[in-house]
Amino acid sequence: MINLPTELIELDFVKIEFYESYMVTTPIEGITLTEENVAQIQSYASAFYKDECFGYISYRLNDYSKNISPKSYTRQFPKLLAFAIVYKTEISLDIANFEKFFIKVPFKTFKNLNSAKEWMLKETQL
Repeated sequence: MINLPTELIELDFVKIEFYESYMVTTPIEGITLTEENVAQIQSYASAFYKDECFGYISYRLNDYSKNISPKSYTRQFPKLLAFAIVYKTEISLDIANFEKFFIKVPFKTFKNLNSAKEWMLKETQL
């Protein structure tokens, strides 16, 4: 069973949903995600999870661009247990498959968000 988020934060570039053991980020249509944006997301994650490990789901529902290094996710999120990407198009799947080479935690792509959440629950249960 998939639960409702414990906390929801909406910024001008992303919507962040916090669950007990993982977070879901949904970038806003048309934005350019920067290293500073990733640092801001990480700051909210650190405040929510404190010293606990957690998973990260990137819900790529909207089209947006990135001006970041894929390594920034593992560098910015040292407590990361698993990483999932929910893709909308074959192009976004290709990009996700490229990014997986830089992610040093269990990584998986999904066509729908519920499947990603179910996998993430398994990956983040310690």
